[in-house]
Amino acid sequence: MMRTDAAVEERVLLIFAHPDDESFGSAGLLAMLDDRDLPVVLLLATRGEAGEISSPDVGTPETLGPVREREVRQAMAIVGINDVRFLGYRDSGMAGTPENDDPRALVNAPDAELVAHLIGQIRDVRPTTVVTFGADGIYGHPDHVRIHHATMAAVRRAADDGTLAGLGEPWRIGALYFSAAPRERMLEWHELPNTPFHDMPREQVAKLGTPMSEITHWLDIRPYADRKRRVLASHRSQVGVNGPMADLPPEMTERFLATEQLRRAPLPWDSNNVATRIIDRLASDNPTEPPAAT
Repeated sequence: MMRTDAAVEERVLLIFAHPDDESFGSAGLLAMLDDRDLPVVLLLATRGEAGEISSPDVGTPETLGPVREREVRQAMAIVGINDVRFLGYRDSGMAGTPENDDPRALVNAPDAELVAHLIGQIRDVRPTTVVTFGADGIYGHPDHVRIHHATMAAVRRAADDGTLAGLGEPWRIGALYFSAAPRERMLEWHELPNTPFHDMPREQVAKLGTPMSEITHWLDIRPYADRKRRVLASHRSQVGVNGPMADLPPEMTERFLATEQLRRAPLPWDSNNVATRIIDRLASDNPTEPPAAT
């Protein structure tokens, strides 16, 4: 009979596309897990080689991959995570950019190959909880969307006794969550200059993120805000003086550092979505009301 997670220690596996994906959306959550001594593994599909470089002092296009790997390891050490793994694909860049054409890019990975890699990692880590992107990919980055679909397939197939027997024993996770950004907040940012969404057409922004009504978990991370700042500051190539948050009004930065959001996703073996897991308990212990949309 296939083992479940009922009698094992809780363990969290985060699956994201690039270094810093885990920090912007989940650094507060990771600090909470660290304070409770719960084991966490971070799995990244790429090293973020196509990311923007905040300053030539921190890296070049040729060195950015190793730079970002070093940055994410430093960032995760702040929240007690020493197990950071990479699948070894290349950052695909934004849709329509030349990086899309690189045969090593994540968007060009064969579906079966990518899902098999993720199945192997899930069966090796044996997590009770998985956190990844939703179908929106927060802001539609091709790699974010790709890792969502591949993770969904891998979570289901990792639990199947007949799937890829050479990749370890089947493992059924207990809970699945999507990192979520409130769509209403992104629309608010769109109206302000010097924000990441200002130059996008409004109709495009209106399709990004997760509507507040669909977000299931709001975490009050204000007690962890300083720690999250340190985590983000570790990603110097991405969040320096020219980074995406550099010109935000202080009140918006404070709002960003006050809450983190997740959407609980139903699993085929948990159709009623009632199982109690660590993130449910954290949300109960650190409750906050959704902010009013403006």
